[in-house]
Amino acid sequence: MIKNVIQFIHGASPEDINLIIDAVKLRRNQMHTQKAQSFRIGDTVSFKGRYGRTETGTVTRVKIKYVSVDTGMSRWNVPGSHLTKIKSQEVA
Repeated sequence: MIKNVIQFIHGASPEDINLIIDAVKLRRNQMHTQKAQSFRIGDTVSFKGRYGRTETGTVTRVKIKYVSVDTGMSRWNVPGSHLTKIKSQEVA
């Protein structure tokens, strides 16, 4: 199916490409919002930080699309879809 989508994009008009881009942006927004709202204050999460380094921290605030995470060394504003919840057993 993805091959058909890519093939369609290669033959699409500029108007069609703009519609596709808008649809992708809308879907990304929905995914960030939905995932961010699944986290609660106090959850332990991990994400890829700068230079591909895995950061682990605690959720301190849940916004609409972003989640504030305190790693102990710094605070990060992370899109919800970039976070992975860590079960309490994995932390210990």
